[in-house]
Amino acid sequence: MTKDFVYLDWLRDAHAMEKHAEAMLQGAALRLDDFPLLKARIEQYRHQTQQQHQQVKDVLKRYDTNWSALKDALGRMSAVGQAASDMLRDEEGVRIAVSSYVFCNYKVATYTALLAAAQQAEDSKGVKTFQRILQQETQMADWLLTQLPDVANEAIMHRTEADISSAI
Repeated sequence: MTKDFVYLDWLRDAHAMEKHAEAMLQGAALRLDDFPLLKARIEQYRHQTQQQHQQVKDVLKRYDTNWSALKDALGRMSAVGQAASDMLRDEEGVRIAVSSYVFCNYKVATYTALLAAAQQAEDSKGVKTFQRILQQETQMADWLLTQLPDVANEAIMHRTEADISSAI
């Protein structure tokens, strides 16, 4: 197995991860009306994720001679199906914030490994792309972590107000 083969394999994984992230974030944003600050940031992050997806796709196309629109379409259908099942769950803002934080850290780890693979493959364009994405993901994870106490407090307030209202 060559370094380029490993790099290509990891690029495909990152591409699939970004497609899933887009669908997941879209579904999450639909459930955050009670958390306007979190909703706005998740929407912004979804837009950023779309850009990251395209950037990974551009790197992938340079390396994958067998790239096809069919692969992309099948992957999108899978991501849409996942988003639809995610939307059926009634999750509150704090759970979405925690899940988003965990996913951001997963992406940080993925792009850290992919950056090393790009360096091994001597892909200078990929290195720059993954450094930029890694910085964005780290910033989002940091933002989510600092917001979690406020989101948790809002969730507690919403749930206790709902319990009081239903008891009356």
